[in-house]
Amino acid sequence: MKNILFFLIAFFGFISCTTEDAAVIPPDEDLSLIYYYDRKDSGNLQVYSYDGVQETNLINDNSYDYWWIKVHPDKTKFLCYRSPKNAGFNSYEVCELMVFDIDGKNGRVIVPLHSYGWEIQAHAKWSPDGTKILASAKCPDPSINDMVSRGRLVVFNADGSNPFIVSKFKHDATDPAWSPDGRQVTYVGPSDLTDPTNPEKAEIYQATLNYSTMALENPIRLTYDDLYCYDPAWSPDGKWIAYSKGAFLNLLWPVNHDIYKCKPDGSQDVLVLHDGKLNGVPTWTPNGKRLIFHVLGLDGPPPFSLYSCSANGDDKKLILSTTGIYRTTPSAIEK
Repeated sequence: MKNILFFLIAFFGFISCTTEDAAVIPPDEDLSLIYYYDRKDSGNLQVYSYDGVQETNLINDNSYDYWWIKVHPDKTKFLCYRSPKNAGFNSYEVCELMVFDIDGKNGRVIVPLHSYGWEIQAHAKWSPDGTKILASAKCPDPSINDMVSRGRLVVFNADGSNPFIVSKFKHDATDPAWSPDGRQVTYVGPSDLTDPTNPEKAEIYQATLNYSTMALENPIRLTYDDLYCYDPAWSPDGKWIAYSKGAFLNLLWPVNHDIYKCKPDGSQDVLVLHDGKLNGVPTWTPNGKRLIFHVLGLDGPPPFSLYSCSANGDDKKLILSTTGIYRTTPSAIEK
């Protein structure tokens, strides 16, 4: 159970479903967006785009798994992780970070496997200006005399160089996200340091990134409950942070993981979507009016389908859902 916060962030129970609830949910017909996501069917894990009409396998290399696609702010390239074929979703222990041109060509490894002494790397995201990358890594931190290998937040250049451990904590921190202005970082950390391996004690925090010292300062706890909180994502205007929340054991069913949003100062925590499903990895549309997420549930839809809803949780719509195909970790950009 050691370091369970780091190992189990974004853990999901892959359970086949038999009933499709998409029949009563209208399709999302917004053709102004391009969606990016992971897809797995009969073959290995690949990264795809969807323009509202057609899906495109961006790399189309069946010799590896590719996953966790994040488009650069200037829309000219994307990053993703690569791991051995059939290693599967969230294979953090064996992955390397890559960057590709937006059409899936010119791939290059920017953080090779186990670089910088990292046992694990995960959750990479571009800074708002595209010059840096924020991620998680499992490693010691000699700068604070903490030689325990644990989840850390790291920032490095867009080419993978010059990494800094910015979470100067003697506890796990993981699942980070930039604020739109790049000044703050949200992350998941333990609320009870006497019980740090309990996933129900995983809460959302926010801290200021000091670029002079390359360290997070003045952390603020944003969520207060006895449920597993994860996948924080800032709204484009910086006024809200969306995230998923539910009992950790419900990931095994899977049921009742809801989408919430909270204020960056912790002043409000609002239920957005509760429908009995496992709703994960919420991200915002570029205009901030809707949330995009993947869904799994005992009574449908098929395993890991893509949906959207309004920022207030109503007007749920279907983006993509196909029996036997897993689609996860979605995001969207404007065409």
